[in-house]
Amino acid sequence: MTPYAGDPYCLTHPSLLAAFGCLYGLSPTPPANCRVLEMGSGDGGNIIPMAYEFPKSEFIGIDLSPVQIGIGQKIVDSLELENILLETRSIMDMGSTDGKFDYIIVHGVYSWVPDMVKEKVLDICRNNLVDQGIAYISYNVLPGWQFNKSMRDMMLYRTRHIKDPKERTDTALDLVTTMLEATADSNRFYDVQLRFFGKTLQSFHDVSSYLLHDYMEADNDPFYFHEFAGALKNHGLQYICDAEQTDFELDSLPADAAAKFEEVSENALDVEQYVDFLKNTRFRHSIVCHEEIDVNQDYSLERIEHLFAATDVVPVLDSPDSPIKEATAFRTSGGRRFSTEHFLAQVTLRKLSEIKPSTIDIPSLIQAVKKEAPSELERDSKKQTEKIGHVVYALFFNGVLELLAAPRRCVLEISDCPTASPIARLLAPSRRVTNLMMEGVRTGRVDLPNHKEGREDKTRELIHNQLESILQHLPRCGVLVA
Repeated sequence: MTPYAGDPYCLTHPSLLAAFGCLYGLSPTPPANCRVLEMGSGDGGNIIPMAYEFPKSEFIGIDLSPVQIGIGQKIVDSLELENILLETRSIMDMGSTDGKFDYIIVHGVYSWVPDMVKEKVLDICRNNLVDQGIAYISYNVLPGWQFNKSMRDMMLYRTRHIKDPKERTDTALDLVTTMLEATADSNRFYDVQLRFFGKTLQSFHDVSSYLLHDYMEADNDPFYFHEFAGALKNHGLQYICDAEQTDFELDSLPADAAAKFEEVSENALDVEQYVDFLKNTRFRHSIVCHEEIDVNQDYSLERIEHLFAATDVVPVLDSPDSPIKEATAFRTSGGRRFSTEHFLAQVTLRKLSEIKPSTIDIPSLIQAVKKEAPSELERDSKKQTEKIGHVVYALFFNGVLELLAAPRRCVLEISDCPTASPIARLLAPSRRVTNLMMEGVRTGRVDLPNHKEGREDKTRELIHNQLESILQHLPRCGVLVA
């Protein structure tokens, strides 16, 4: 079995799942003292950073591949983690004797297994999840995966007589390259999709592994969202929301279109299915809980006041000399630019951008915004707090602010002895560095200037300047702990 390099998936983080639970009316277990199961954990690239972050919590990862479990176990041993267990084990072997979990993670598994394993996954989520527990299940979804399915069928047909894994992926990649070259000058819808597919492949550091496991496995079963929601209901579970919240909100649509979808929909699930049709959705990250829970998205300050806020946006200034206080436009790490006329939203985002990527508890954030914008608020302190709280809530559901149930451990100040997290240092040689936000960090080599006789001072100055530049950048990457 070819190992599949595990990466961190921030959307699976217990701190985010707990925050969603709070926002939808649940009372989830705090991440700092919880029990987590990941099915299909691979080499632990996703679950090991969680175990490092929450030493008083318990983490269990299971996977069929002894090779991947062995790789993960070496990392666990190197970090001397005692709160995580990685097992070579089938999902079908899980049962009541394994106890209850506060959070269950099933990322990159559900679409790639036979129907009986899908049924077992949902059985585990029903039987092994605590009453207020939360599960995360990701899967390929229609209609967006129709094109990807065509690419999968093409690759399988081209490699149907090839057994060697590397030869299979090399042959599949060569065919994709040929198709891209043949359609380079075409603007047909299919060819535009093909170019997007090719661009997606370029984003993976190990594209062969990605193709082999995501496209060329024996099982790969995309389906419609309403079919998944129906399967949940049959197992005593219910859909809460998608971890990529803004992609499935009516607020992201023109007002007339949103009103029409509401008119033809019987319930909120119908709305999301129509949005999938409209946006050609191809992947979902569903957050799930027991069907007995009264799930709703009604705003109340009590639901957010115990959470922590952060953002990845930065202010966009008219010029380098413009004060940050004048910024009304912002840019996300993905390059999306947006602006807001709402003064409290501006102040909130500016405050959070100053401490990026660190977190701040909601009461402290509200107080900081109050001090910045006293003229914009009523004299009534309670109304002030409610108004700012509602702004925070709205910014979260618009995808420009993060809410978490636990603070991040990263630091912004560079100490006399700057120290990266043990995980970052351990993974640095592999170029798969994970930061303290559960994100992959780009790595590279520093080219030091060649030493020249008689120019030692100049060489030393160049090295010093390079190191100084790197140190200034590291805190914003979220890898420093001291």
